[in-house]
Amino acid sequence: MVDFIANLKNNIDALEDVEITEDTDFNSLPEWDSIAVLSLMAMIASEYGVNIKSSEISDAKTVGELWKIVGAKS
Repeated sequence: MVDFIANLKNNIDALEDVEITEDTDFNSLPEWDSIAVLSLMAMIASEYGVNIKSSEISDAKTVGELWKIVGAKS
């Protein structure tokens, strides 16, 4: 989880200075936008070899839930 959060912050410029934990509701962050979603999809594909749909990202409420989706697909 620590590595996943670090990858989020490193790959999505808007989240670089945002405090993120497993319980963070990323969809409600003011910095979260369509560019962040695309960046997240690219990061997950590159770092974890998993293709994830934008609807799956929207369905996840927290970073932890998103990590579970990625883990279930890998």
